Amino acid sequence: MAEANFSGMSLPAHATPHPMAKPGYGKRTAPDQHPRTAHDFAHLPPREAAIAAYVDRLPEGADISVKTLAKELPYGQCALRTALNNLQRAGHLRRGREHLTATDGGTRWITRSWFSRTAHEDDWWAAFTRGDVPKEPPQGAPTRSRAHILLAALGRRLPRSRSPPKTARPSPHS
Repeated sequence: MAEANFSGMSLPAHATPHPMAKPGYGKRTAPDQHPRTAHDFAHLPPREAAIAAYVDRLPEGADISVKTLAKELPYGQCALRTALNNLQRAGHLRRGREHLTATDGGTRWITRSWFSRTAHEDDWWAAFTRGDVPKEPPQGAPTRSRAHILLAALGRRLPRSRSPPKTARPSPHS
């Protein structure tokens, strides 16, 4: 049987593709991702890197629930739940609940899952899930907090504090 290799993890090649979720529920790809490279998940532990590489290659709308991934990957549900939580902490995955109004007037809560090959900070994900597509700072440009900028400006405007001049003490032998 042929095998596929994702970041060092050998998986049996399936005759059937990865299961898709119900429309509107599956994997969603976040914008502003760097192009795919062989080292995208090198900063992660091996298990998380292998799972991230697998999820990254899945199509939009694929079912990335723990139960479905456990059927497809050589890990149990507990290990997958831990790995997905670690991917979320690392900034590659964001899961959020949305309140939907059904056509019959009822309401329900659903869980959305977004995946990004490029790790993002919590502020970026928060803006993205609100509907704002945050702009990434230019690569190589240092980012400074507002507090840092204000303190630097204050330091340029105020005279430097000087220590008081030392006075000579009288010698006890005089």
